[in-house]
Amino acid sequence: MTDKVTIGELGGRGDGITTLDGKSIFIPFSAPGDKVDIKVDGNKGRLRHIHHSSSHRVDAKCKHFTKCGGCAVQHINEKYYRLWKSGLVRTALENQGFKNIDIRPLEMSSLHSRRRTTFHVIGRNDGNIVLGYAEKGSHNLIDLDECPILVSEIVNFISPLKVFLKTLLNNKQKMSIQITRGDNGLDVAFKGKGDVDLNLRMDLATFAQENDLARVSWFDTSLKKPYYEMLAELKKPYVTFEGNKVFFPQGAFIQATEQGQQTLINIMLESLQDGSHVVDLFSGCGTFSIAAAQTANVHAVENNKEMLSALKSSSNIMTGIKQITTELRDLFMRPLLPHELDKFDVAIIDPPRAGAKHQIQEIINSKIKTLVMVSCNLLSFARDVQDLSLAGFKMGSVNPVDQFLFSPHLEIITIFKRT
Repeated sequence: MTDKVTIGELGGRGDGITTLDGKSIFIPFSAPGDKVDIKVDGNKGRLRHIHHSSSHRVDAKCKHFTKCGGCAVQHINEKYYRLWKSGLVRTALENQGFKNIDIRPLEMSSLHSRRRTTFHVIGRNDGNIVLGYAEKGSHNLIDLDECPILVSEIVNFISPLKVFLKTLLNNKQKMSIQITRGDNGLDVAFKGKGDVDLNLRMDLATFAQENDLARVSWFDTSLKKPYYEMLAELKKPYVTFEGNKVFFPQGAFIQATEQGQQTLINIMLESLQDGSHVVDLFSGCGTFSIAAAQTANVHAVENNKEMLSALKSSSNIMTGIKQITTELRDLFMRPLLPHELDKFDVAIIDPPRAGAKHQIQEIINSKIKTLVMVSCNLLSFARDVQDLSLAGFKMGSVNPVDQFLFSPHLEIITIFKRT
């Protein structure tokens, strides 16, 4: 049985919302203003037929849209999309009691700009393989041969990668492939169960050479403590922060797009006008540390030994920057304490999705005057913002940065000043 409904708005995950018998129903791939037939299951609705299309609806950019779970809202025009993404930020903050928030216009990365991804792969009994992303709400893989989000170097690599994997995977054998486009080529890590025998090592080295890859690694997921084993490095992969090369390790976190990275750096630099000593918490490979070191001494703190070593060794050969010191430390278990923070004018914090509640509390208890907060999770961001506000920090403009096109994910950066 189907129900005929009108879609009212987009929800936080990109699903259209309607009300049926007093209950909110969430319908993927619908647009506000659509008049549609849906099949209801609990609070979910499956789109069966569109009687009248919304004025916000546009043609999708990709033939895999609605099957591939990577994108939720390719069918929405840019004007409404921008309002929706900014609205996600406003709603999260208003739910914590904030009013009259200055939310800047959304900074959108362009199509074909995402430079890192992880493909999932499974072998089939006909000798072929399926490579792509999972279907929404399912483990079923959708076989990809295009993607409007990824940089062209990764898209062009899909076809030769599939050919190679056909010789590698048996029926139902699974693997994932992590790919990062460095400034000088692709860094590719194969993640699967088991060690690499001599023949496969030779095959992977040849594959790297034939496809002009920067580096190829293996990650044995069956180990208790898996690690990246480098099998071939034709060019040491690097990315550039403010004109400086950083040679990143396998599995390193870097910002998803160069445009997004530059936007975050530019906003961060606005905070350093009065700061000469900066602490960069969860520094990674130094996205912010190296940019900040153009005008200030920087102390970078990070729990990933390889990323911190990459920052340290790269900064040691740079010219024209101030001093960068590094510290290996788990900021969840051992946040920097007030007496350690008091020597700095500015703190930069870019934590994982869970946020950094304990470290935020120590910043509140310190004498830090300026805090630059970057977050990829609206809920933890809103929670931390409330704690800072109650402690007397004034929030500046909130800048939404969209490095995750057509998805509900969003990066936010804002600068706090202690009043």
